[in-house]
Amino acid sequence: MRIWIFNHYAAPPDCAAGTRHYDIGRALTTAGHEVTVFASSFSHFSRREERLAPGERTAMRTIDGVRFLWVRTPSYLSNGYRRVLNMLAYTARVLPAQRRLERPDVIVGSSVHPAAVLAAWLAARRRHARFVVEVRDLWPQTLIDMGALRPNGLPARLLRLAESFSYRRASAVICLLPGAAGYLEARGVPRDKIHYVPNGISEQPGADGTGERALPDLPDAGSGAAELIERIRRLRKDGFLTAGYLGSHGPANGIGTVVEAAAELRTRGARVAVVLVGDGQEKAACQQLADRHGLDNVLFWPPVPKQAVPAVLAELDVTLFCVRDVAVFKYGLSSNKLFDYLASGRPVLFASNAPGGPVRESGGGLCVPAESPPAMADALSALAAMGETERKRMGELGRRWVYLNHGMTALADAFLAAVSKPFEPSEGRPVTDVRA
Repeated sequence: MRIWIFNHYAAPPDCAAGTRHYDIGRALTTAGHEVTVFASSFSHFSRREERLAPGERTAMRTIDGVRFLWVRTPSYLSNGYRRVLNMLAYTARVLPAQRRLERPDVIVGSSVHPAAVLAAWLAARRRHARFVVEVRDLWPQTLIDMGALRPNGLPARLLRLAESFSYRRASAVICLLPGAAGYLEARGVPRDKIHYVPNGISEQPGADGTGERALPDLPDAGSGAAELIERIRRLRKDGFLTAGYLGSHGPANGIGTVVEAAAELRTRGARVAVVLVGDGQEKAACQQLADRHGLDNVLFWPPVPKQAVPAVLAELDVTLFCVRDVAVFKYGLSSNKLFDYLASGRPVLFASNAPGGPVRESGGGLCVPAESPPAMADALSALAAMGETERKRMGELGRRWVYLNHGMTALADAFLAAVSKPFEPSEGRPVTDVRA
């Protein structure tokens, strides 16, 4: 099958970005399918042009069998009008970029933003291909719940129209959040159309939940990860428990809670150091907060390439996952970094009010409420008191669980099943639920 995926922010693992479609594509190409991912050459994560040389408007590269077609889009630094222009430019430029390619069997439009989904629908209509929607973020509901949009404002109404339009015309709707089926049904999507295909982890030798863990590759010296690893080792040598967060420092992530927890730990005299790796619009404010507290137990670090993440995680004692208490998270979470954390074999401190979740199900860490620095500080103190043997035992529970339940081969098979068949309504058919 020839599959196209329109994902504005898709990336291979050579940068700090989500690699869902690279991972799925690699599994599908191994099985004999052809996968092309259409993405922007400008990185939302580094805020830099990363793929095209001066004068190039598009470029095509094949990485581990997955074909990426990058289109040039305008630069931006924040979530202002220039980011909107970037989204619109992606939509306008991705359509002519696909004309010279052979007709696909199916085109998947993957949110975050609906413009990419609408571009996929237009391309599918012109190329007489099946059209599928993949819902990674619930727009506009996420923006409404975070206070960025008024529920009855014009932007929210327009986004609702685009959302409903896409769902009606899709042969299938893939969702990543475990509770999103209820949201989608409330938006008028027939239950038969909905397929739950969450994020996952690429299988590695010895990582099937029964064998020995494969050691991660050492990062390149130029990636910044090697120096970061040395800093983490120094902290551990000095007697600190190292707790690390690798990911976006955005409004939804609640990194300020981690900084406040670090301040609480320092007041208590606890030997716990927090390592915050990544970038985002809240990073500067978090650094200023740490400076105001005069914290010497918080290390901020720039993003590292996705392929260097396993080596960095292997050096930590504990991994940190935190989000704000936002209403939309009642539908659950499916974060790439959470699965990376579990796969590392390190215990996860999960600070969220989202129901369920891999950490609770696996026993691979501790769970505390969102936006509670004292609770986070208490949990880190408890993890420090456990000792290395007990932490390893806890981390191993998470590692085994994530490979058994979220291995990429099974997830790619479920993705393929969702995009392969036209929608045929039937009574009582359950939502596709992939957990193995």
